[in-house]
Amino acid sequence: MRLTPYTALAFGVVVFGAVMVSGVRADAADACSLLSPSQVAAALSVPEVKASAGANRCIWVPTKYAPGSKNVTLQMQTEKGFAAQRARPDATPVSGIGDDAVQTKLVLTVKKGNVYFGLSVHLPADQAKAAEQSLAKQIVSKL
Repeated sequence: MRLTPYTALAFGVVVFGAVMVSGVRADAADACSLLSPSQVAAALSVPEVKASAGANRCIWVPTKYAPGSKNVTLQMQTEKGFAAQRARPDATPVSGIGDDAVQTKLVLTVKKGNVYFGLSVHLPADQAKAAEQSLAKQIVSKL
């Protein structure tokens, strides 16, 4: 069977649509694109932040950074990594964020579809948990 240009185009559109509808793949998600600088700056209560990308992660720090200062780290994870976080004895389930989420003292780990990520906010403990959950909800809304 020989494909006409229109048949090939139609096939391409269907495949592209299926990929787009399925959401962001965990291995294709750009961590720095999941939060805007203004979202992170608001969570840290600073005027502006700068992002530093790494392999499957993004770290935002205040533009006027001092060691030990506030920061946000978003790390893309695998299903296996999520399962390991979920199995930790200090992991507490969190409802209302993604398909599944657990909070430990240091990180909020979230599953949404086939995307898994860990979010850590370096603030005083009483503020960090609320900031992590707020930012995670904003990320999930993009997935």
